[in-house]
Amino acid sequence: MNFIFVCPEAEDLKCSVEKRCAAPARAINQTGRYNADLIGWRDFALNSPEVADLLENSDYIIIHRGLWAPLLTRIQHWKARDKTIIADFVDAYQLMNDEELTDVHDLEVNGGLQAGDQSDKNTPYLTQLKWVLQSMHGATTPSQRLCDDWNPYTRTLVLPDFLDLDRLNLIIPQEHDGVTLGWRGTVRQLYSMKKSGILMALEALFQMRTNAKVLFSVDHPEAIGPLNLPDRQVEIVGWNEQGGWYRHLGRIDIGLSPMVGDMEQRSGCCSILEFMALKIPWIASQGPAVYDYQSYGWIVENTPESWLKAAVETVDYLNDYRAEAAVAPYLYAISKSLEENVQTIVDTYVRLGSLYSTRPLNHTTPKPSGRLILKEDQG
Repeated sequence: MNFIFVCPEAEDLKCSVEKRCAAPARAINQTGRYNADLIGWRDFALNSPEVADLLENSDYIIIHRGLWAPLLTRIQHWKARDKTIIADFVDAYQLMNDEELTDVHDLEVNGGLQAGDQSDKNTPYLTQLKWVLQSMHGATTPSQRLCDDWNPYTRTLVLPDFLDLDRLNLIIPQEHDGVTLGWRGTVRQLYSMKKSGILMALEALFQMRTNAKVLFSVDHPEAIGPLNLPDRQVEIVGWNEQGGWYRHLGRIDIGLSPMVGDMEQRSGCCSILEFMALKIPWIASQGPAVYDYQSYGWIVENTPESWLKAAVETVDYLNDYRAEAAVAPYLYAISKSLEENVQTIVDTYVRLGSLYSTRPLNHTTPKPSGRLILKEDQG
């Protein structure tokens, strides 16, 4: 079987493409039983001749993000040629306001449609998204809640963010002074963190523990205003600097994962898994997103008092929490590696293609051994 991943080309989405497209494609190719390739969103949307042969020889086309009206014609074209077309997305578009949707749309087609290309600017973006999803065989997201939201429009299955251990194994602990807490997200998320109470908790922590500091990895550091935190205890780095977030993971002692509101509770938890795989203790907001991780870290209410209590104790007893992180959390994380779960990825795509025509949603397809052979259900 041949898989094609259609990927957005914006610089700010490189991490998303790596996680949901490039790393799974490498894992699929390493099996020796299947093939996977990546193509750009623009090449697919505009029917570029450079990718025609790849698409013609594909069995499954997975479109990551960029699920807007310009793709409708191409989706119908390839469906008519017996290709299985699957959407993959990670954001709760339905919870975004018009400004946020516009920003996301522009980001996902940045490097895609150019001046003079056809683009539907009159139809609301959420309507475009529904049209596109309804035209496809199905969709994958890293969140069960997000799947539940979109199942009325297309058959949607959970496909978790599995870990690329080959990449994580290149990260080694870096010598540094004090205790560094770390978080990665967007500037918009950074300001929404105020509602979680974590920024107030960090302000108090830095007064109580002068050896503590925080590293924020954000998409646009130049857009960050005052945070009311001591400059000497705050470091801000950009996503797109050389090495990005992974360059700094080796000097993070405590991971942070504040989640505020319904949108973030519908996100995947790859950052928490990465902390666990690197034996880094972590603190996260309570909620559905971290339900499966309750035994492996510190889950807190979104209040300054709860965040402060967790941060102070983890800083003060860091070695004890590191020892705990090196056992059950670490073993759980490595069980979620791409290498261990590549067949799950393939089976999920195959199942969506089968669901479209014959199988009920709760049907479980047995995992094959050796080369995967599709068979039509009998009866």
